[in-house]
Amino acid sequence: MNKEWEVLAEDSMDAVLEPEDEVPSDLGVPGGASITWRGDGRYFATVSAPEGSDVASSLRVWQTEGCALHAVGKASAVGLYTVLAWQPNGRHLYAAHAQGNHHRVVLYETNGLEHGGFDVPRSGRLTQLSWSTNSELLAVVLTDAAAVDKQGNADVVQIWHRSNWHWYLKQEQVYTDGQGVRVSWDEVAALRLHVASGAGWYRQVDLAMERTVSSSGTAAVVDGATLLLTPLQRALVPPPMCAVAAVFPHPMQCLAFGNHQGNEVVAGVTSSNELTVVQAKEGDLWEPTTEAELDDMETKGIQQAVIQPHTVALAEPLAEGAIIRSIVWLTGSSSLLVIGTPLPGEGGGEQEHRDILQRLSISWSNGTERPTATATKTGRASGCIRIAEAAAHAGALLQMQDGSMWTYASRDDEGLIPCGPGANFPVPCPFMVPTPPAALQHLGEESAPAVGLSEGGQLYWGSAPIQSACTSVAVRGQGPGGPFLLYTTRDNMLHTLPFALLGLQTAKPAQLALKPGMPANKGLGAGKYDNLYTAMHAAMRPQGAQGARDVTIRAVEQGARLLAAPPLGVRVVLQMPRGNLEGICPRVLVLAGIAAHLQVHEYGEAFELTSNNRVDLNVIVDYAWPQFLVHATDFVREVEYDQDIVDLLTSLKKESVTSEGGMYAAAMPPPPSTPQADTSLPNVTDAFPSDQEAGQQDVSQANKIELVAKALRAALLASPGGQGRFLKPILATFAVVGDLEGALGIIKEVKERQLAADEGTPRGGEGTGEGSNEDDGMQLGQASLTAEQGLKHLLLTVDVERLYRTALGMYDVQLAYMVVAHSQRDPGEYLMELQQLVKAPTEGLRRHAMDVHLGRFDRALHHLVHAGQDHFPKALQLARTKGLLRELLQLVGDRAEARKAVLGVYGEVLSQRNMQEDSALAFTAAQDLPRALEAYKVAGHWQMALTLAGRLGWQEAQVKRLAAELVDGLSSLGNLAGAAAVAVHYLADLDNGVTLLTQAREWREALRLAYKHGRDDLVDTVVAPASAEAVASTVSDVREERERVSKYLTRLKEVRHKRSAMQAALAADDEEAQPSGRDFDDTASEASSAVSGMSAYQGSTTTGTSSVTGSSGRPASTVGGKRPHKRKQKKVFGTVAPV
Repeated sequence: MNKEWEVLAEDSMDAVLEPEDEVPSDLGVPGGASITWRGDGRYFATVSAPEGSDVASSLRVWQTEGCALHAVGKASAVGLYTVLAWQPNGRHLYAAHAQGNHHRVVLYETNGLEHGGFDVPRSGRLTQLSWSTNSELLAVVLTDAAAVDKQGNADVVQIWHRSNWHWYLKQEQVYTDGQGVRVSWDEVAALRLHVASGAGWYRQVDLAMERTVSSSGTAAVVDGATLLLTPLQRALVPPPMCAVAAVFPHPMQCLAFGNHQGNEVVAGVTSSNELTVVQAKEGDLWEPTTEAELDDMETKGIQQAVIQPHTVALAEPLAEGAIIRSIVWLTGSSSLLVIGTPLPGEGGGEQEHRDILQRLSISWSNGTERPTATATKTGRASGCIRIAEAAAHAGALLQMQDGSMWTYASRDDEGLIPCGPGANFPVPCPFMVPTPPAALQHLGEESAPAVGLSEGGQLYWGSAPIQSACTSVAVRGQGPGGPFLLYTTRDNMLHTLPFALLGLQTAKPAQLALKPGMPANKGLGAGKYDNLYTAMHAAMRPQGAQGARDVTIRAVEQGARLLAAPPLGVRVVLQMPRGNLEGICPRVLVLAGIAAHLQVHEYGEAFELTSNNRVDLNVIVDYAWPQFLVHATDFVREVEYDQDIVDLLTSLKKESVTSEGGMYAAAMPPPPSTPQADTSLPNVTDAFPSDQEAGQQDVSQANKIELVAKALRAALLASPGGQGRFLKPILATFAVVGDLEGALGIIKEVKERQLAADEGTPRGGEGTGEGSNEDDGMQLGQASLTAEQGLKHLLLTVDVERLYRTALGMYDVQLAYMVVAHSQRDPGEYLMELQQLVKAPTEGLRRHAMDVHLGRFDRALHHLVHAGQDHFPKALQLARTKGLLRELLQLVGDRAEARKAVLGVYGEVLSQRNMQEDSALAFTAAQDLPRALEAYKVAGHWQMALTLAGRLGWQEAQVKRLAAELVDGLSSLGNLAGAAAVAVHYLADLDNGVTLLTQAREWREALRLAYKHGRDDLVDTVVAPASAEAVASTVSDVREERERVSKYLTRLKEVRHKRSAMQAALAADDEEAQPSGRDFDDTASEASSAVSGMSAYQGSTTTGTSSVTGSSGRPASTVGGKRPHKRKQKKVFGTVAPV
């Protein structure tokens, strides 16, 4: 039918049954029919049985359009009930049938094929199946006569949930009136169930998917009457698997973790209102408890390997016979607080709608007797939706329907005490976890007592909002770095925040929201500009980039939910959408754990935590620098594997990762006391081999690599096994500082010791030779490493060519060949080269050849000089070719002839470089005065040239020829005054001398010489005309400069006038455009045209009026044409700006 009740199609539901479908009549298969629709309305299913028939019904799937039969489904067992429920998401169709003496709910595909199911642990008659609107929970309603002792039937409502392809019975509620009940899920609140009875009462049940994890990290999963227990600190076992299982007499209704004498204990209430407890015998170790039970079962002949809980003996019904909704252990006591809801129709009046609060004192038995419970206090409360253990004092926390928080104090007779406005949640929060005691001790007991997560995904700490769009939350109560709050968001990000930061954030009501990209140590009190900066970065960068910058944020798999954060560790347990568990280590927890280990010098645990979580190993060295230098021996003792020490050495870098600006500067907690980077640590000197070396060390972090390498080398050599056991890290201490000669020296020393030891070993002995396995000696406790193994390890980090050249630089051909032989290169390529190097007759010449091959010409020159006088010409040629003449001068010492030869060559080289004065000095030192005189003459030093001519005893004619050459040379060099002096004093040429002085504009000197020698005519013929010409040239230059300045001044006035006119025109145009409300005007375009006429590099200008009021004179540009116009505009403005 349609909504007007018009019949659209009609067909018969009768099934054609086969003879083998007949079933016994004692199953009580009812007649009748049932129908259910798929969520999209495309299909519907029916199940029917003929009235009064004792045969099974059939399941049929129909198409809505035309009422055409789509498929027929038959159960694998007979006795199909007339109850159906199609999952709202359309995935599966659920029906029920009898199987033996119990019921089974079966899944069907749309094509009618059966696809698994689960057994209902109740006998009797199944009357209804109903799915929640989110397709998560399935309600099964049945009547069970065996559930109660009195006459009549009891109505049972079971809530089932499927995860990881396993069906869990999560809740069972028993109603003893026996009048029959019907259930219906709320259309808006997915976890709200409406229950109505034939007796005339109605009950609303609000459910919540809540995780139960103890303070020690033990997770409990309810599966009907079985409780699955898994200590998450030691094992990540996804349900339905578990570490241990406890089987209760009836399905669990609610449970709570507690502590009794240091051991974990679980208290649970079954659907029959029985209180049961099960206790671990040693802390949170449940496995030994299971082994003890197995031993006891084996002696008794019992084969069931489960924990048997103890039923607590009660003197009176639990909570006056009410339906128990929740229980909790009171903090620091062996008492339980039980909350129950009165049965429908009981209590009368207003009391029927108030919850019953009952405190039970548990008395533990020493033997096999059952524990007993005594009700010491009973009260009433209205609208309690959540209860949790209070952290501040002995008692419990209660959350009411309006989100208000109350404290139940076990030592107070006043009943419930309000926690105050700051502790109340703005909205009800189905998930609530108390604030850890450590956080309350640090922040004060006036802080919010609990963290809550609302149905809408809003996370609160008391009345302060922390995060929106939150999907799950967990608390790590204690451990390195203090208590932390962890939560996941809908964008699949995990946030890990210390409670100390939350205290800073919630202190300012205007800045409560925690931004996703905010650094963990900054808080929210930095001011509006910092908040704006953070918001801009959050808007411009994707969420993944924010997580990369902030160690408090990391991405998780889509749909992952927080399960627990076990205390005293750094691991967080997530449950994936598939049901499996995964453990991850948030970076901020890892860094806090590393810092905690380093503060007590537990370097083994710190290194393991650092390497396993891919943290930069420099954090071990940089944290509390330079404490690592003092405790290098502790590091070597605790980190026994040599490769781990090598990894630390090879990862060293000069920058600090914990100081300001470092990678982990914002996330690492500060050390207890930060030592100074000087000799204020007296024990730092103990890390070095000698006191003299230690006294010269600067322990500032700028020398970090060298200091750490030396400290570790000293610790390795002093450790048991020494050089043989820790050969690889010792070589690494040399390699990281570039001391390859030191590393090869260690290898050579080990090789020589090995050869010395092999001399006394027979050929058939077990000596470790060059062909031994590379892995020999790798593990601790085995023989020392060989030189070959050390060399192979060194070649992994150092280039073979560099190592080969270093070995040659040590003048050790055998060591060089050993390097080549253990590399990946062909030794034949180097063999001929090595043979050529060793052909020299003496050791000095061999070293000379090696140094020349390596390009170390200074050392080659040294060896060649000391090889003998016969090799001096070759040394002189090498020094001249490679520019080592100064070094050769030092090497020849006091040998006069050799020194003269070197100085002569040195003078020639300087002369070729046009360093004539230095060349003259070299020739003078070599007592080669003629060449020295020539060098002075070329350099223009006429005084020294004439002086050397006197020392050489030249004749007057020779001196005059030299003077004439000097006059010409000095004139060409521009030294006219010097040329005039030589002409007057050595050539007696007064006319030429005065002429040269006038050219040099030495007027006074020219006049002095003319009048001194009585040549007044030179004043009139030479000096006066030259001076008049110079004055005329100067006056002409001054006139030209004056005209140029006047022209520039006129241009400057014009430009300033145009600029003022343009600014006035622009201001007037803005005033006209503002009232009209235009969103765009082309003033800027017009202004650019006006400015374009202001360039100082053009000869003509345009008028400012036409440029401002008229058109710009250029066509409208496209997007592609704007860019060059803007570049031109910037260039023009750059021209005008300096004016």
